[in-house]
Amino acid sequence: MKAKFRKKKLTRGITALTMAATLLVLGTLSGCSNSSEESSSAEESSGSSTTTIYAATSAAPRPFTYYNDDDELTGQNIELVEAIFEKLPQYELEWVVTDDIFTGLDSDKYQLGVNNYAMNEERKEKYLFTDPIYENATIVIAREGIVLDDEVTFEDLVGYTYVGASGTNYTTYVEEYNEENPDNQIEITYTEEELTVQLSAIQDGKYDFTLLDAPMFYGYYQEEFEFEGITSAYLTSTGSYYSYLLLSQGNEELLEDINEALREVIEEGTSKEINEKYFGEDYSPSYDDD
Repeated sequence: MKAKFRKKKLTRGITALTMAATLLVLGTLSGCSNSSEESSSAEESSGSSTTTIYAATSAAPRPFTYYNDDDELTGQNIELVEAIFEKLPQYELEWVVTDDIFTGLDSDKYQLGVNNYAMNEERKEKYLFTDPIYENATIVIAREGIVLDDEVTFEDLVGYTYVGASGTNYTTYVEEYNEENPDNQIEITYTEEELTVQLSAIQDGKYDFTLLDAPMFYGYYQEEFEFEGITSAYLTSTGSYYSYLLLSQGNEELLEDINEALREVIEEGTSKEINEKYFGEDYSPSYDDD
């Protein structure tokens, strides 16, 4: 009997690991059941088995991974991973919501990290990266009165004030530009404000501009909050970049299986449908033929 993928919706406060532990205790207590023995024997005789893969996410940021109004785990990353594993019946996917994803990956407690991850050299030394799950881009979001062309460079933003949190990719981009161009500076205002507060402040003219993922803004913030009096355009200085899934070390076979299924999901158009649902347009990557 061929094992089937079980699509799970995880409610807030109850992790898949807790559910699994409960089932284990119940299974132990009912271990003398004839029906359980018969089921186990049937699986063994058919040679069918599955490997449980624990996929960890923080349930933020939206629209990549979050809880919906029904308190169910959802988002672009979540639906894409579920579509991938529907093609991999040899695995059973279990979701875990945690703020400690990297520690879990380090110990192989979790085999898969699902949180809109970018690639950097430090992470490449510790984890396995899948093929890109979608192609990202940076946009400039500016107050009314700042004229933006369809494509913007950092040189176009000299003389304006950027607002953002310290340590983010976007703030780092601006800091690196200032280091390389001491005579043409972009002023930086560091803040720990929530993004919606920053965007509202830009809308009110308190700040000049910020930077953000294009899918995140166009697919969620712009529509959800109906910001007016701001302009946006793609920032060409940073170019396009990609997001990935992370795997713990030692899972090369799983990595190969995921990559193969990911390409199928992209080629058949499922990735496009998911992206349009959450982002408003398709950001699926294209792969060169081997």
